[in-house]
Amino acid sequence: MIGWQAKTSAPPSGYTYGARYRPSLLNAMRAIVYVARGKPRSLARDAALLLWDVPATPLVRGLDNVPEEGPLVVVANHYERPGLWMAWPAVLVAHVMRLRTGCDIRWIAIEEWDSFQVAGIHVSRDLIRTVFQRAFRTFGILAMARPDTPAVARAKSMRAATQEIKDGRVIGLMPEGDVGPTPELLEAREGVGVFLHLMAAAGALILPVGISEEQGRLVTHFGHPFELSIPRHVPKAERDHWVREHVMRAIRDLLPPPLWGFYRNQGKGHEIEDSDRAPALS
Repeated sequence: MIGWQAKTSAPPSGYTYGARYRPSLLNAMRAIVYVARGKPRSLARDAALLLWDVPATPLVRGLDNVPEEGPLVVVANHYERPGLWMAWPAVLVAHVMRLRTGCDIRWIAIEEWDSFQVAGIHVSRDLIRTVFQRAFRTFGILAMARPDTPAVARAKSMRAATQEIKDGRVIGLMPEGDVGPTPELLEAREGVGVFLHLMAAAGALILPVGISEEQGRLVTHFGHPFELSIPRHVPKAERDHWVREHVMRAIRDLLPPPLWGFYRNQGKGHEIEDSDRAPALS
């Protein structure tokens, strides 16, 4: 399923959730007006306002690992739990990337979801399509064709993302492509490895980010950027899987063990220095 519904599950063993995240009425109304108008806006600049509404000051680690310019592909875990929708981590990463690189990150998202609920109320697919198209256009989100769409549509999405990289920009995606009952890692969606390999071939570095919570604070831990180079011995049919495993292990190593999920027993990823720490955002 590609969609979003409110989560009600308990946290993973050994892990604690923070407070509920809610935008202020003013910021919620702003977002509605911006999307209704449909005029392009800076997600990072609006994120700076939204971050005033977080219940505790976010913590950023590994800020020095973030290159000061693109092209980059930011890969992060799809962090979501009861009371914290995945849009909050996305806007925090957008804010940090703009502070560091001076440009907006363009997140990649599936252009059409099967289901969406607000306060337990099911939203129709037609309304989802209309609202999301406007929101994507407003905040510069790159719409990725669904896996079950014709190849022509998927190729168009690939070309748009590749052009962003060739232009030296920053794009971001969450390889899992969905969320489970808890924020533990899920297996990366098939095809993500092929996509990331194409972005790397166009000149992008891969920048892993681990998103979690610590003592009630939202944490973004940036790892070391790396070039994505598939060993020659890996058969073509296995390249997508190899890239997905390689990238997800890099993300996993930036997370506390209770969130390792599907990748708990996988091999070791990139070396992560525990000293990679930056002051909290203020």
